Amino acid sequence: MSQLTRRELLKSAATAGAAAALAPALPGPARAQTTQKRELITAQGGDISRLDPHYSTSSNDIRVSFNLFDNLTSRHPDGKLHPALATDWKLTAPTTWTFKLRPGVKYHNGDPFSSADAKFSIERTYSPTAKTMVATALSTIDRIEAPDATTLVVHTKKPDPLLPARLGFYGGQIVPKKYVESAGNDGFNAKPVGTGPVRFVSWTKDDKLVCEANPDYWGGRIDMDRWTVRPIPETAPRIAALLKGEVDIITQLPADQEERVAGNATTRVTGALYAGLYVMAVNSKRPPLDNPLVKQALSHAIDREAIVKELWRGRGIVPNGMVAKGDNHFDSKLPPLPYNPSAARDLLKKAGYKNEEIVIETTVAYLSNDKQMSEAIQGMWRDVGVNAKVEVIEYSVRAEKNREKSFKGVFWSDPTSTLGDPDGMVWRLIGPGGPQDYWRHPRFDELGNAARFSVDEKFREASYREMEKIFLENFPWLPVIQPYEDYGLQKYVEFTPNPNQQFEIRRFNFKFKRA
Repeated sequence: MSQLTRRELLKSAATAGAAAALAPALPGPARAQTTQKRELITAQGGDISRLDPHYSTSSNDIRVSFNLFDNLTSRHPDGKLHPALATDWKLTAPTTWTFKLRPGVKYHNGDPFSSADAKFSIERTYSPTAKTMVATALSTIDRIEAPDATTLVVHTKKPDPLLPARLGFYGGQIVPKKYVESAGNDGFNAKPVGTGPVRFVSWTKDDKLVCEANPDYWGGRIDMDRWTVRPIPETAPRIAALLKGEVDIITQLPADQEERVAGNATTRVTGALYAGLYVMAVNSKRPPLDNPLVKQALSHAIDREAIVKELWRGRGIVPNGMVAKGDNHFDSKLPPLPYNPSAARDLLKKAGYKNEEIVIETTVAYLSNDKQMSEAIQGMWRDVGVNAKVEVIEYSVRAEKNREKSFKGVFWSDPTSTLGDPDGMVWRLIGPGGPQDYWRHPRFDELGNAARFSVDEKFREASYREMEKIFLENFPWLPVIQPYEDYGLQKYVEFTPNPNQQFEIRRFNFKFKRA
C-alpha cells in the first residue's frame, strides 16, 4: 500500500465518521443557556462491566465507581492531591505513614465508616485470594494497623514517598467491610455501597445505570438529584443525543466532530491532554509476538503522525516511549517513535517471520477511534508484509479477556498515569502480576522494583531511563498516541475534565447553570 493510498484510507475513515455523525440529526432550536434540571444524563462509549472498584480499571467503569466510592486522598482536575476520607497524613517513620480519618462519615446504607473499613479495603486489593484487578497498585504495603476508629497506620516494605498518591486512585477506593463480608463479592458488585456523592439505584445491562444523590454526603450534596449513565457505543447516535438535548454530557467526542458540537447554539466542547497513553498492548507470550524483532517491526510500520493528523485532527501527540508527557521522569530528549516501513520489512526478515496471523482485537468506542485506528494500522502492517486481521469484540468480552489475560494478539488499552510517575502506569500494569503481565525481563523487573521504593530521584530517573531502553527493544506495549480526551456538553453544564479519566461530579467540579 503506497503512502498516498494509506493516507487516503485514514482520511476516508475520518470522513466516514464525520458523515455518519452528521446523518442522524441536526440541532434543534436554540434554548436558554440555563436549566432547571435536577438529573444529569451522561452518554459514554460502552456499558459498565463491574461496579466493584477493586475488580475493574476500565474508563467506562471508573466514571461511575469513583463517584460511588471515596478514597483516602483525591487527585483533582488541578493535578493536586487533596484530602478525602483522610483529612491529614504524615510520614511518622521512614516506612510508616499515619492517616487521620474523617469522623462522622456514613455509608449509603447508614453504616459508619471507620479505620477498620480502610484497613480491610486496602488489604483486599493485594490479597492473593481476592484476585483483584488492582493487585499491584498498593503492593508496597507490608502491614496496616487501625489503632482507633479515625487513625490508620500503614507500614511499607521500604520507604514509599508515593503512598498517599497511590491511595488516591486505583485500589484506594474504600468499601464497607461488614457489608462486603455479608453480601459476598458478587452481591456487593450487584448492589454496591460506598460513601461517595451518589448511591446506586439500578443497572440495566446495555441500557442505563441510575444513581441518586447522597443527601448526607460529607463533601456536600451534589448539584443534582439523579444521575443516569447510558452506553451509546456508536459515535453518530451519541452526538445526535447531545445535539437534540437528550443527554447533558457525552464522552469520547471525536476530533472531527468538535467543530460541529462547538458551533451548535446549545452545546460546547471541553477537554484535556490525557494523563496516559493509548497503546496496543501485546500478548508477548503468543508467537510470533514473543519475538522482540517482530514487535520492533510492528512499531516501525505504524505511521503515528498520520493517525494524529487524519483521525485525530491534531488533537494528540506522538509518544516517544512508555512514559506519558507531563509525567515525572518523562524523557523529553527521546524522539517520537519513528515511522520506517523499510526498517520494518528488514526486521521481519531478520526475525524469520513466516506470515503468521497477528490479530488486532478491538472494540467500537471503548477508546475514541479504536476501530478506525485498528483498520488503519492493519493496512500499515499489511503494507510491510504482516498478515494482520482485525476482530471486533464486545466491551463485555474485552472485560472478560482482560480479567483472564486471554487476548490472542494485540488489543487496545488506555493506561492511565495514576501518580504522575511511571510507577503508577508502567509498573502498575506491566510489572510482575499486573493486569497486562504478558512479558517479563529480569533487568526491567529489577529496576522497576528498586525505583518504586527509592527516595533518590536521580536514582529513579536513571532506572527509568534504562527501563525505557529495554521497553523500546521489547515493546510489551505499542504506544500509538497521547490524545486529548474531549467531551461534548450542554452549555448549561459547568464541568472540568480530569486528565486521569475520573468523571468528577462532586460539588467542587460540577454544577448546572440555573436561571
